[in-house]
Amino acid sequence: CSACGDAGREGIVVSCRLPRSAGVVAGVLFSAAGYAAEPLPTMVVTATRAPLLLEHATGDVTLVSESEIAARHVQRLSDIIKFVPGVFTAPGKGVLQSFSGFALRGVPDDRRTLLLVDGVPMNDGYTGSTYLGGLAADSVIQAEVLSGPMSSMFGGSAMGGVVNFVTRMPQAPEFGLTLGYGDPFDRGTAPESVSRAALHAGTRLDNGLALRATAHWAGTRGYRADWVTAATNPAGTTGAQPLTLETGAAGFHLGKKGENSWQENSATLKLEQTLTGGTHWQLGWQWQTYDFGFGAPETYLRTAAGASTFGAAATALGFAGNDGGFARQVVNGGVDADLGVGRAYLRANYSRTAENFSITPTAGATSGAGRITDSPAQSLNLDAYWTAALGTATLGTHGLTLGVSHHQDRADSQTYTLSNWADPASRTTRYSQATGKTTLLAAYVQDEWQLTPIVTLQAGLRRDHWQHHEGYSLDPTGAVNHPERTASAWSPKLGASLRPLAGLTLRASAGTAFRAPSIYDLYRSAKFTTYSITANPALKPETVRTWDAGAEWRGWAGGEVRLGVFNNDLRDLIYVQGSGAARTRINAGRAESHGVTFSFNQNFSAGHRFFANMTRTLSEMKENSVSPTSVGKRLTGLPDKQASAGIEARHGALTLSASARYAGKQFSTDDNSDTASHTYKAYDAYTVADLKLSYRWERGVTASFSVDNLFDRDYFSYYAAPRRSWFAELSYQY
Repeated sequence: CSACGDAGREGIVVSCRLPRSAGVVAGVLFSAAGYAAEPLPTMVVTATRAPLLLEHATGDVTLVSESEIAARHVQRLSDIIKFVPGVFTAPGKGVLQSFSGFALRGVPDDRRTLLLVDGVPMNDGYTGSTYLGGLAADSVIQAEVLSGPMSSMFGGSAMGGVVNFVTRMPQAPEFGLTLGYGDPFDRGTAPESVSRAALHAGTRLDNGLALRATAHWAGTRGYRADWVTAATNPAGTTGAQPLTLETGAAGFHLGKKGENSWQENSATLKLEQTLTGGTHWQLGWQWQTYDFGFGAPETYLRTAAGASTFGAAATALGFAGNDGGFARQVVNGGVDADLGVGRAYLRANYSRTAENFSITPTAGATSGAGRITDSPAQSLNLDAYWTAALGTATLGTHGLTLGVSHHQDRADSQTYTLSNWADPASRTTRYSQATGKTTLLAAYVQDEWQLTPIVTLQAGLRRDHWQHHEGYSLDPTGAVNHPERTASAWSPKLGASLRPLAGLTLRASAGTAFRAPSIYDLYRSAKFTTYSITANPALKPETVRTWDAGAEWRGWAGGEVRLGVFNNDLRDLIYVQGSGAARTRINAGRAESHGVTFSFNQNFSAGHRFFANMTRTLSEMKENSVSPTSVGKRLTGLPDKQASAGIEARHGALTLSASARYAGKQFSTDDNSDTASHTYKAYDAYTVADLKLSYRWERGVTASFSVDNLFDRDYFSYYAAPRRSWFAELSYQY
């Protein structure tokens, strides 16, 4: 830190005393073992790999603090960031939601945002998505959201930006146990019998060695979020209930799949130490697993004699549930040392998904023929870089970063026929296979130049070389060995920040980013219960060109107003074309999204806080020769309007948090044909309010009671979204 001489290091939240005009806390982003500092009046973070005051950052950076996280009912990591302007998180099935399902500032799909936990990538090596099941949020003390293209520093999957969740490391002996239980207010309207338990312990020894271990379990008996609908009333039956299908056409509600149960587990171990001379090392291990299933389906259909029926074979298949599961281990380590001039860092992490399976019924409502697909994958990341503070007071100081990285994904997805989909052990012959390997090699440089005390310039450039090899696919039509493919991408970024007045910061930046197609995109053709998706080995990497500008004003005690505008020019966007029984992955020619974000925050004395924000996003498919009906339509998975507001009030040991969030309607088809609302497979506009009340005793015991969807909003996020439910929790922290 130029103000106090502390070089800082990746992996530590650095606290330093700065001049009043510069702020009083510096946080290092992408920590691999962060620990909490005593909160001071102004929080700042960095958007590079070296400490930087927030007012000097040239991009849009938002920090969610430990106190904000503690005040909310958090079920998933995505719940921590759902109130950040420009971030959209899909509610889905609530606690049953395995995918992160978020979009960042006009760039749709979680595959286009790099998600990190303590600086370690969580994006899956097979699909590029982020699986949240089993990723516990208990230890997170800070979330950092960088909006806009970040490929200049972090390569592919950072088109929309980067989200990093920083977890705790102890400063003294600690122990904690948390137990919780919840239910819907009305049976069958939300996940039932939701239970969770979390345990942690750690210490920091006299020699500076710190270690922390955690364990987490959660589960629910589930609820019936999946409906069975049809365009016509099945012949020879009665009892079907008329409804409007997602396309607006008339249809029928035939019943529901079984109760969707869920169980997840996780464990972590973290170690770090600073040695004599300032050399620092760290090691981490994480285990993540979840599994789900369905109970007996519910049918409304009756035969002429009045007996329950699932209808003819095609109709009966819609009632079939399925089992699935996911298991992954991640190991990471690193070391950094002072070189005299600057500091050198070595980071490595290895992720192994041992199990990622799901069952697809092909006949029967409760049993029959089917298929089971398992997609194990591996990812390896190696990163070496050097940072240094250079320059002079006369010419301005430079925060220079030079680095190289290597990233590799490998996956082998195989599908086997099941004689009985209700019995995963009944597999027979192999039906299909998709396997391949992706390698990214990169070199990058970035310079943060503090030209004057009020002007900071940023320039970054990265060169990535992408290679897909060992591609192989097998299906009933035959086997194909796919030729090796290579491509390269430059990812530049320029930015500037200006502080013309005390408390006022103006920012602007522009850059490009890319994402290479995943192994799943290229080689995996999938057949689901009601539709199929065809792979496309010819897919090209998708790219985005972005510019943004913003202003931040802290003109009074505890107050902050932020305004931002952004524009994304997306090329060769990879998505699934079509909404019928046969769908294909394609590169769209060109799409665009642009919008504005506004937020207001006010921190009062005694820990009281009020926040409000809004996001307006306009998106449009501009060119798409493969799917002309999508031209002029909105991009999928992006609401046009979002808003949220909330309060946090503290009185002694009592904390009250109340919040509300609004999201406009989204579309899931490229031709925007799912126009209807309040029906299965539709994505409704909704306003949902939540409430949490907690009380902390002096001996480290905290009790809390939360109500989600306080006003019992009835809406759909493809599935029937969870309605009003409660959750009680008791926690002991030493």
